[in-house]
Amino acid sequence: MTPLATPPSALGPRRQRGASLLFAMVTVVALSLAAVTLIRSVDTGTTILGNLSFKQDTLLAADEATRLAILWLEERQRTDPDGLNTTQRDQGYWAHLVPGLDPTSTGTAPTRVAIDWNNDSCRSQRGPSPADCLPARAKSLANQITARFFIVRLCSEAGSSTTGTNQCPRPLNATSLVTGERGEINSQNPVRIGSSTVAEYYRIVVRAQGARNTVSTTETLVHF
Repeated sequence: MTPLATPPSALGPRRQRGASLLFAMVTVVALSLAAVTLIRSVDTGTTILGNLSFKQDTLLAADEATRLAILWLEERQRTDPDGLNTTQRDQGYWAHLVPGLDPTSTGTAPTRVAIDWNNDSCRSQRGPSPADCLPARAKSLANQITARFFIVRLCSEAGSSTTGTNQCPRPLNATSLVTGERGEINSQNPVRIGSSTVAEYYRIVVRAQGARNTVSTTETLVHF
């Protein structure tokens, strides 16, 4: 007796179930990859937002350090104006322009002059060793941020700015005369109104470093 053959209809459902499982597995893998990509994208976005927040903190700290540097200059102007004619290395103050100054410490010229932002005699800076490493004055601020400022008087040489050989840029309406009426508005003496007695320009370079080695460098020009 010949055995009965399996009807073709009996094999169809089995083949269909196997194909459905294969497509389901491919779909699951695709969805898993999409989920992993989404998670990584969210993590990257969160990291970027965190870095922007740290960057903003260092910018605010640099602004605060600039304010402290201006207060230091104002105090010296009031108590010992002649003292600003001399370089004060321990205070991070230079009474004359520094040729080759590299404020961001990213230059590669062998004659560049770097600022010791990390208080390690410029050993941690990239590139060749600088021709000179100038100290900056440190200020510890909030949120574990350290800022250092470096002040340069924009004069060709140290000493009094009234010396004939010393070239110090000034505003167009500036005068080197020291007077007790400085900043005064007096309607009884209209000739004095509109004139101003200002000192030389000062360049304030600030570098603030915060979390995750976030760094901000700013420069400000001021006069009094």
